[in-house]
Amino acid sequence: MSKRGSKEQEEVDEYLPASTLHKIIDGKNVWIFKKNTEVGIQFEIAIYFDPDEDPPGYCAQLLSPEIEDTWKTPHHGHIFDDGVICLGGGSMRTRKKLRDSFSKSCLWAEGMAIMIQSHLAGTPSEFPFSINNNSSEID
Repeated sequence: MSKRGSKEQEEVDEYLPASTLHKIIDGKNVWIFKKNTEVGIQFEIAIYFDPDEDPPGYCAQLLSPEIEDTWKTPHHGHIFDDGVICLGGGSMRTRKKLRDSFSKSCLWAEGMAIMIQSHLAGTPSEFPFSINNNSSEID
């Protein structure tokens, strides 16, 4: 295993759920975990190192559930149209450490779960953990 692979495994063992799956996709280590939210909506998220991002780092990508297309913007749903979760800060799509991408994606899942739950209840809300919400974006 490469030096990065060994470091990733150490972080996965220490910080990610024991049920985390490891796959190699296109030569990349991909770590897939399930996040059960406080409102009962489960997310499946993949974390992987992407050397082609600017800056290179760990991306968190939503695998499931499928969300509304109109929410797939970094401002509204804090997710890019390719499914990569917007992690905020200067790099937006990446974090230097796998565990940081994991923790930010878990917080994102809790916020998205609130959006989904409120939408299903007929009382749509904005993403709850954003400082740049705009009431005109609630749908």
